[in-house]
Amino acid sequence: MTNAANCLNLLGDGDDADMLRAIEDAFGVKISAPEALRCETVGQLFDIISSKLSISDARHLRCPTALAFFRLRAALRRLGYLERMTHETDLRTIFRAHGARRLHISLSREANLRLPGLDLHSVTVAVFALITACGVALSLCSDSWLPFLGSAVLAVILGSVLPRTIPQRTASLGDFAAECAAWNYGRLSEQAGGARRRDVWKAVTTIVRDGSGTGFMGEINYETRFFGKRST
Repeated sequence: MTNAANCLNLLGDGDDADMLRAIEDAFGVKISAPEALRCETVGQLFDIISSKLSISDARHLRCPTALAFFRLRAALRRLGYLERMTHETDLRTIFRAHGARRLHISLSREANLRLPGLDLHSVTVAVFALITACGVALSLCSDSWLPFLGSAVLAVILGSVLPRTIPQRTASLGDFAAECAAWNYGRLSEQAGGARRRDVWKAVTTIVRDGSGTGFMGEINYETRFFGKRST
């Protein structure tokens, strides 16, 4: 019997494929269809990824998170932010001052890293809620679904232009660098001289949590399942 509290509950409607593509991009590996079918738990996925990397427990290995931190800090300086930066530096202030979307694109290009995504700003969320409420109200009054459809289309359009911001979990430069290390682990581990199993596990769980899109809030462990029950 599957423990529902320890399951990502992917729907199999493409969310699993999106997550696997994210894994392949982050680690620079290729997961075959037979391998993907064998992945019922996060632990099994971790084992497959580890088998494709140069795993080492050598003490001289550099830390991928530290490499990401230094690359991000150097990129921010090249982009004009010359203040002293530490792991505790609040990136929300920097992104707000320079325009979150614009700086996100420039920083990714300058650091040559895939960056964690931006979240909707609270103002944007409020606008979406208002548009949706108006669409629902008009649909109820007119007994037609067209107003609601129109509000949904408008929300999508505005979502591409309204403000976004850095998520709270990656607000500091240190946390942002750790997230970047996960999403660029393949290249950074090569630069570091090899991959440590504990770092690979951390990267896998980060990508699985963020890439699955399920909003899973529990602790991901080796036995955490992707689907509630097997497909028949």
